[in-house]
Amino acid sequence: MPSSEVRPIFIVGVHRSGTTLLRYMLGSHSRIYIPPESDFIPNFFLHKPAKDLNNEEIERILRTIFDRYRFVKEWQGEPPQPGPFIRSMPDRTPAAFLDTLYSAYARQYGAQRWGDKTPIYASYVNLVHEILPNAQFLHIIRDGRDAVLSMLDKYERDEFHVDIFFAARNWVRRIRSAQRAGSRIGPDLYYELRYENLIEDPESELRAVCTFLGEPYEPGMIEYHQTARERIPANSHFFSNVRNPPSRQRIGRWHQEMSIADQRLVQLVAGKLLAELGYPLVDLGPMSIGEQARLAVLATKYGMLQSGRRVLQAFGLFPPI
Repeated sequence: MPSSEVRPIFIVGVHRSGTTLLRYMLGSHSRIYIPPESDFIPNFFLHKPAKDLNNEEIERILRTIFDRYRFVKEWQGEPPQPGPFIRSMPDRTPAAFLDTLYSAYARQYGAQRWGDKTPIYASYVNLVHEILPNAQFLHIIRDGRDAVLSMLDKYERDEFHVDIFFAARNWVRRIRSAQRAGSRIGPDLYYELRYENLIEDPESELRAVCTFLGEPYEPGMIEYHQTARERIPANSHFFSNVRNPPSRQRIGRWHQEMSIADQRLVQLVAGKLLAELGYPLVDLGPMSIGEQARLAVLATKYGMLQSGRRVLQAFGLFPPI
């Protein structure tokens, strides 16, 4: 198939919003394989999405992927040799590179169609669409308060930039970016679903997803946890939840586990979008002086870090995120 006609599936969304769950559900379909997160598409192709690659560039990118990225964690056997890999590409475009690499990956698992699950691509839908104009995007959205809690659980201890303001602001930024791009590329290529609906009625939601993708629904998709148990260690810090069947216990955690002060902060940062998406807001009263001071400090930290990232990215010293 010419690279311009490839129809990959890209799962996007804010971190901790159900992207991994959806990956394993779709990956349990007999025709579909979705590898671990790639993260590298903006890094390699942001400034040249349609420019032909030369042999040296292809070899360098291929080597870097297999040396540095967790994307290859489920790859079977030795990395592809550059010579045969280049000869198997139908042309030298980034689209051909990606399709050749991902298709080889999918064949290892007996799949005919490949996908990608990388949350940060919620901010790069336009880029991926420019590279792969027939790619279909599944944007999964979760109540921002639950997503914030989950992000803090997993990242706050180890990542300096992750705090409650960052998590709430990032939730808004990623969703807005994906929705703007989705409105541009249209409903044949962009589909939104809710984490809560996927948990509460997975069969109905997956049937709708399969209709969008033009794939037959398979009951085995509900048994995704069997596939996850084969690939995810029991002691996994990040993805242990998908080793089990869907549970409503993950919905509405913020009611019991988020302090009123934190609820006020998140609602101030993300309340407008929460309301637009139909997530009910709560009358929490005004912020105290201490809460206002905390908000100002966290907002300043966020602004400084974002400015620093943009400067480093402009000089090619920091990967796109």
